[in-house]
Order: sequence, then structure tokens, then C-alpha cells
Amino acid sequence: MKFQEFFFLLFLANLPTARGSPTGSQAQDIQVQENFEPERVYGKWYDIATGTTCKWMKQYKDKFNMGTLVLGPGLTSNQISTTSTRLRQGVCTQVSGEYQKTDIPGKYTYYNPSWDVTINSYVVHTNYEEYAIILMQKKSSFGLTITAKLYGRSPELREGLIVDFKQFAQEMGIPEDSIFIMINKGNPAMIRVSLQGPSSPWPQAPSWSVCSVTHPLFPDHTALSS
Repeated sequence: MKFQEFFFLLFLANLPTARGSPTGSQAQDIQVQENFEPERVYGKWYDIATGTTCKWMKQYKDKFNMGTLVLGPGLTSNQISTTSTRLRQGVCTQVSGEYQKTDIPGKYTYYNPSWDVTINSYVVHTNYEEYAIILMQKKSSFGLTITAKLYGRSPELREGLIVDFKQFAQEMGIPEDSIFIMINKGNPAMIRVSLQGPSSPWPQAPSWSVCSVTHPLFPDHTALSS
């Protein structure tokens, strides 16, 4: 799997609450957060845990580092912007793009005609101030992949939330050995943005960035993504 496709699986941009009951989405029979308020999920989130049916991600689950996700208003009122930052093999990379809103609050979608890939993302649980759980359905020529993501407003969450997330992921058909906690290796901070790539699978020609990585062993390491 290509490096871009790896980020494509994790993108979106991302959760149990003070605790509102989810409401059913008839189109996909996936539940979204009751009375979802999209503006309240805007801002920075830390990538805490992942569960997936993707066999490739399971194979390399011990190599996934904690990243961040920033959500905000999109280029139009029908979109939400997503910026994902992640440290991979000492290189800090950042990818930005747009997801489309749907008629179901809390459900977002993205389609790439070149790759013939559709991703439906559902904010299934959130209390906005502490955590969020996002469920993603990726449909491609390879079939259907289900990925659940646990995000936190801080790099650490209460153990009870992690336990609840693991239970939720298994209820969605994700095997227990395919649920893993992200490794925290520092806080990447972007210092400038590179030119946009000509053949990216991301919506809105996302930009790849140069980052300065705050790391316990390499506090001043700076690298350019490829």
C-alpha cells in the first residue's frame, strides 16, 4: 500500500459522552450523535486509538504513531475541512482536504473518481470537550473496510473511554486484535507548507508540509515529507 493511501485510510478527519444517545442513520444503519452540533467538533484532536478491518493496518499496528486532526469550516458551507498531522519514520507530514456534509448531521462523505473510492464518516459519539468516536466505511474495488477512531482533546484519555471504544469497535465487527493504541512520540509543529502534489488522491489538492518535530530524543529535528 502506498504512503498516500495509508494517510487516506486515516484521514478526517474523528468518539462515548456526557452521554447523548445516538440516533439512527437510515441510509447506512449507522448511528450518529444525537443533536449533533458540527461547530463544536471544530478544533484540534489527538489520535488516541484505532480499530480496523484493514489487514494491512493490523500487520503494522505497532508502528502507528499518535497524530493530530484539526477540523474546521470548509471552503463552502457544504464542506468541513480536515488537517491531519503525523510523525512517520522521523518525518512529520501534514495533509489537508475537504469532506462533504450530508443531509444527516454528523455524517460526512468523500469520493475520489480516479481511485473509485468512497468514504462515509460518522461522528457516532462525542461530548465535544473531551473525546469523539468516528466510524469510517471505505468502499473500493477491494471491498468494504470499517475503521473506528477514538480522538481526544488531549493526548491522554480516561481508561474508561478507551474500554468503551474497544467495546464499540468490536460491536462494529472489528476483531479485538485489530484495535490498538497510538504511540505518542512527540508533538509535530508545522513551520511551512510545500507545493501541492499533482496526483494526490486527496480532495481539494491537499498540501504536504514541512514540520519541526518536538521529540524526547531529537528535539530540533526538521524534515521534509516525500
